[in-house]
Amino acid sequence: MKGIFFALAGGFFLTFQSVANARISEGIGTWQAATMTQFTGFVLALLIVLILRDRSYQNLSQVSPLYASGGMLAAIVLYSNMTAVHRMGVTLTIGIFLIAQLIAAVMIDSKGWFDMAKQKIGRMQIVGLLLMVAGVIILKW
Repeated sequence: MKGIFFALAGGFFLTFQSVANARISEGIGTWQAATMTQFTGFVLALLIVLILRDRSYQNLSQVSPLYASGGMLAAIVLYSNMTAVHRMGVTLTIGIFLIAQLIAAVMIDSKGWFDMAKQKIGRMQIVGLLLMVAGVIILKW
């Protein structure tokens, strides 16, 4: 149940963040807005770590450089998201982002990339993905 709650919260906050970032980027530029977003996210995460007194950051040297590059990927995600919102609006941007995420997730699960346990991807999962594509096409229509 907690997983569902956090997935829903993440989805809601991603949408709100997309709108806020697009608005901010109109005034200061897209890369500048991405920089500000990354920085304020870092500050909040750091404050939470300090408040919780979580010392697991001492294990940072054990993190693979591939996984440590996630922040760099986030900068590209932010830029792409803001640019898409400006060109297509929030609904279509989030819809296409979700489809792209699902395609990537299916690939990761089916191949076991990034040390994830392999998951069997069947016909129903593919049908679900195609229904999402159809839904976005209907939203665009």
